[in-house]
Amino acid sequence: MIVKDFTRPSQLASAEASSLWAKTGSEESPSVGLSLPQHMTDAGSVAAELWDKWLSPGAKQRIMELLNLTQNEAKSFACWVAATHDMGKATPEFAGQLDSRGKEELRVFRDRIEEHKFNFPLHLTTPPAGTRCPHSTYSQSIIIKLLTERYTDDVETAKTIASIAGAHHGVPAEYVPETGRACAIFEGLNDKWHQAWQELFEMTLEQTGADQVLKKLMSGTKIPVSVQLYLTGLVIMADWIASNPEYFPMGTFSVEAQHGRLNQGWEALGLEHPWAAHIENSDTSDLYSSRFSWENPTLRPMQEVVVEAARSMKGGGMMCIEAPMGQGKTEAGLIAAEILAQETGRSGLAFAAPTQVTSNALFDRVKAWAQGPAGGSEPHTMFLGHAKNQQQDSFRYLQRADIFDSEADVEGKQSIRPNTSVARHSWIGGRKRGILSTFVVCTIDQILMMALQSRHVMLRHLGLGSKVVIIDEVHAYDAYMGVYLKEALHWLGQMNAPVILMSATLPAHVRTSLMESYAEGLEIQDSTEWDFDDFDSENVTEPSLDLDYPVIYTLTAEDGYTPRKWQVTAPEEQVTISIRQIGDEFTDFDKVLEPLESEHGCAAVICNTVGRAQNVYEHLRTKFGTDVMLTHSRFTSKHRAEKEADLVSQLGKGAHRGDGRPERLIVVGTQVIEQSLDLDFDVMVTDFAPVDLVLQRLGRLHRHERDDSERPSEYRSPICYVRGVEIFGSETQVPEFPKGSRSVYEPAILLSSYAQLLPYFDGKALRIPADMSELVQKAYEDTPKYPDAWNDAYQEACEEFNKNRETAEHRAQSYLLKHPGAQTQTVMADVMNNYINTKNGTLSEDQIGEARVRDSDASLEVIAIVVERDGDGYIDRYRTIPSATRKNQDIDWHNAKDPEEPTKPLAFELLASAIRLPYQYSDSPKNRVNGQLRFDAAIEELEDERIDSWQKSFMLAGELILPFELQDSGFYEVKLVDYLLRYSPELGLEAIQISDD
Repeated sequence: MIVKDFTRPSQLASAEASSLWAKTGSEESPSVGLSLPQHMTDAGSVAAELWDKWLSPGAKQRIMELLNLTQNEAKSFACWVAATHDMGKATPEFAGQLDSRGKEELRVFRDRIEEHKFNFPLHLTTPPAGTRCPHSTYSQSIIIKLLTERYTDDVETAKTIASIAGAHHGVPAEYVPETGRACAIFEGLNDKWHQAWQELFEMTLEQTGADQVLKKLMSGTKIPVSVQLYLTGLVIMADWIASNPEYFPMGTFSVEAQHGRLNQGWEALGLEHPWAAHIENSDTSDLYSSRFSWENPTLRPMQEVVVEAARSMKGGGMMCIEAPMGQGKTEAGLIAAEILAQETGRSGLAFAAPTQVTSNALFDRVKAWAQGPAGGSEPHTMFLGHAKNQQQDSFRYLQRADIFDSEADVEGKQSIRPNTSVARHSWIGGRKRGILSTFVVCTIDQILMMALQSRHVMLRHLGLGSKVVIIDEVHAYDAYMGVYLKEALHWLGQMNAPVILMSATLPAHVRTSLMESYAEGLEIQDSTEWDFDDFDSENVTEPSLDLDYPVIYTLTAEDGYTPRKWQVTAPEEQVTISIRQIGDEFTDFDKVLEPLESEHGCAAVICNTVGRAQNVYEHLRTKFGTDVMLTHSRFTSKHRAEKEADLVSQLGKGAHRGDGRPERLIVVGTQVIEQSLDLDFDVMVTDFAPVDLVLQRLGRLHRHERDDSERPSEYRSPICYVRGVEIFGSETQVPEFPKGSRSVYEPAILLSSYAQLLPYFDGKALRIPADMSELVQKAYEDTPKYPDAWNDAYQEACEEFNKNRETAEHRAQSYLLKHPGAQTQTVMADVMNNYINTKNGTLSEDQIGEARVRDSDASLEVIAIVVERDGDGYIDRYRTIPSATRKNQDIDWHNAKDPEEPTKPLAFELLASAIRLPYQYSDSPKNRVNGQLRFDAAIEELEDERIDSWQKSFMLAGELILPFELQDSGFYEVKLVDYLLRYSPELGLEAIQISDD
C-alpha cells in the first residue's frame, strides 16, 4: 500500500468514480482495461516503493531540506503527486476519445461513464482536428482548482505543485497547444465530473496521508524548480512502471487485493537495491590496494590528499582535481566518489568523458572498480551512455548478464543472480532510462543535456541528482559547451549532488566559473552573492592567482560556499622535454624522423586536421612502408576501434620491445591520440595547438618507464618537434598559422600560447609537470604577456575571439534550461519555453540533443557498405568493408532482396560500419549546392538507396546507407551530390569535389 491503509469497505472508489477509465486492455481483450482510481493507486504505490527502496537517501534529504518537510511528509508528498498525475483523465476529452477509433468493443468504456450521468459536451469531447488537449494539461488545471479550494487561494504556490502532474509527459503543460480549454471545463461540465475530481482527490489524500503536508506547503512553500524537475522524473518513472501490464495487470481489484497486487508487481519488476557505498576508515594505501588490486602501492601525493579532502566533505559539495597526465586521477576520482557517496547518501556514480572513444576506454576501468569491493555484495546496473554503446564489446556483453537468474523458482518468479556485481536490468536501460542505472559511464553530452530543454529532461535530473558525478578532462570543453556545463553544475548543486571535476590543466578563470555555478546552486536557500572575499581563511586563495600544481580545491556549504585549497606536494619525478620547431615542408619533416630509417623506435605525428594527417601518412608510407599507421575520426566505427585496440596493445604499458612493442611504428593521427589512450612514444611531431593541448599530447611522450635499450639512441631523452607554423614567431615577428589550425582553434589562443612557449623554442627545457600550470594560466589569463611587436595582431585576434565567444554563448542560450534567479518563484514551463521538438525524420532525439549541446552543425551518419547492383541499378547484394589489418578474414555477401530481417549479429556488424560524413555535408548554411543545403540533397539521394529487410530490424530501421562500389584502384567510391566520396581502410574517408568540366 502507499502510506496508509484504506478505510473503504471493498472498492477503491464509488461506482461513479470507478467508471472512469485509465487504460484499455490488450488487442485480445480490449474491453478489460483499468479504472482511473486503480491506476492512480498503482502509481502512488509504486512511488512509495521507489521512495523506500530505490531513491538515494541523499536526494530525499535534499528534498526535505528544500521543502522544510520531515521524512514522512516528503514521502507523502512524493506519493501524492504520483497518485494525482492522471487526474486529467477524468475529463470528457480523454474519456470520450475512443469513439474515434470506431471499434465496437471499446464503446463500453464511454457507456459505463454515461450510465452514471456524466455529460459529454461536444466541444469538450471532440475538439477540432489538431487541437487536442493532453490530459496532463487537464491534470494541472484540476489540481490547481482543488488545492486552492481546499487550502488557500495561493494560485502561484498551487502551480508549483500542480506543474509536476502537468509535465508527466516530459513537457510542461503550459507549452502544449490548446491549454486554454483546460480551464473551460470548469464551466462546461455537470456536477458529476466535479464530484469525481473531489472524490479522487480525497482518495489520494487518504491513501498517502498528504492532507497536512499539502496544507503546510500551500501556506506559502513554493516548490523550487529543481525539486519540480526531480519529482517529475520520479512521477514519470512510477507512471511507466504502473502502466506496464506485466507488472500491474488489467482488471478490477478490491481493496483487500491491493497489498498483494503491489507486492507481486514490485517483485516482477525486480529493481535492484540502491548502492550504499561503504568505505573503511583505513589506511589510504590499503584503500587503493583493495579497490584496484594494487600490491604495496606507492601513492602519488595527489592521490593521498584527494582522500583527505573527500573525507572532510561531510555534507557533500564539489571537488576539483588538477594533476598531470598519468598520475592516477581516475583512481583518485573513484575513491573520492565512493567516500562522497557514503558521506552524502548517494546511490550511484556517473563518470563523464569528452568523447565516445574516451568513455569506451573508461567503461572497462569503472566496471572493474564496480565489480570489486566498491560495488558491494548486491548486484547493480551499469550503463554506457552514448549513441554507439552497442559497439563497445564489454557493454554489449554486459547486456547478456541479466540481473536475474535464468532459472525460475517454484513460484515462477526470478531471483536475483548470485555473485553478480554489475549486470543489466530489462527495465532500466536504453536511451531515456539508462541514466537511471546505478553506475553510468558516458560522454559529457549526457551531463550537458541535463541543462537542455528537451522532452523527459526530468529523467536526467532524477538519475544524476541521485549520484556522485565525475567530469573528466574539463579543459576539453569550449565556450558553447561551457554554457551548458555551468548550467548543469548549477542544477546538480541545487540537488546537492557531489561533483568531482578532473583535468590535467585548467585555466583559473574556467575553474572559478564552474565552481561559482555549482556554489550558486548549492546555496539555493541563501540569496547572498557568492564571492571569494566572503570567506576568510589561510587555506583559501583566489584561484586566479594560484600557480601551484598539482592542486585540489573543494567547495562545501560548511566552508561558506568558497573554494578551499588543499596543498599537494609536487611530484619528485619530472620529465624534461626538448621542444624544437621545424618547418612545415616534408623535407623538414623527413630530417627529424631520419634516425628511424636505420634504428628501431615508435613515433607519433599529431595533426590538427584529418586532411593534413592523410597527406602526412601518404608521404611517410613512401619511406617507411607498412610501419606507418593512420588514425582519425573518418574511419568506420569498427575500423577506428580496431586501430585503437592495436595501438594500446602495441604501445601500452604492458608492451615491451621484443614482447608486443613493435620494432618500428609511426602513428599519424589527429587529436584522437591526445584523448585518454594510454600510449607511449619515443619521439613526437605535433602541429602547433593551444598550450594546454600541446601539454596533453606531450603526456604520450616517454609516458612509461623503460630501459634505455627500449628507446632508440637518438630519442632516449624526450624530444617533441613542433610544425604547423607557416612563419616562426620571435620578439619582432608575429607567428602565422595554417588556415586549418585557425579554423579549429582561436587565433588569439594560438598567439598567447605561442608567446608562452617562445623561451622553450629558444632552448629552455620544458619540465613536466613543474611548468604546466604556469604555461596554461599565463596563456589563458585576460592580459597574457606577448612581445610588443605582436600587439596589433593579438588585439585583432582578441576582438575576433571575444566576438566568437559571445556569439557562441548567445547561441547556447536558445535551448538552455536556465535556472531561475534565487528570489524568483517559477514553474518548469518558465525554464522550458523553447523545448526541442524531436519530430525530425533524419536525426534521433540523442543526435539532436548532442548537436544542441555541442557547438557544431548537425551532420549525417551513415552505414558504409560495399554493394553490387543488378541490371536495373538496384542493390543486389552487400557486405561490409574489410579492415586494413584484418584483410584476410572472410566477409560474407548478403542478399539485399532477402525478405528476412537481418540477424542480430549482422545488425551489429552493420552498425559498426557507421561513419559520419565530412563537414561539407553538415547543415551549415554555408554548405549549399544549387541553392539547396547539401545536407538535404544528400538525404534525398541516400533515401533512394534502400534495403527493405533492414526496415524490419529495430536496430537498422531508418538508417541511411552509403553504397560504395569497389574500384580497380582498390578504393571504394560513391558519388554523393557534388562530391566523390572515397574510402580505404588505410586512409579513411576522403571527399573530392567533382569538377564542373
